[in-house]
Amino acid sequence: MLSDGVILLHDNTHTARKTHKLLQKLKWEVWSHPHLYSPDLAPNLGSIYLSGTMFSSNSDVKTAAEYWRNEQGSDFYQAELNSYSYVQINT
Repeated sequence: MLSDGVILLHDNTHTARKTHKLLQKLKWEVWSHPHLYSPDLAPNLGSIYLSGTMFSSNSDVKTAAEYWRNEQGSDFYQAELNSYSYVQINT
């Protein structure tokens, strides 16, 4: 396997554009580490949508995030909400 080339297990969710371009230039195979830090957290789909986008101001970031959020259907969070368990506490 290693004799066929380099495989990089990339476990950092924050990658510099220069690093990404260098890895492409070297034609290294990159395996992404799962982006879930906790089984309680849903994946951040917004970061997938905004991946590789450069912003010139905080206002531009806010506008893009709001646009993405507004584009989601009314049932966007429903599947996640339906997966929660309800616990009744007897006092």
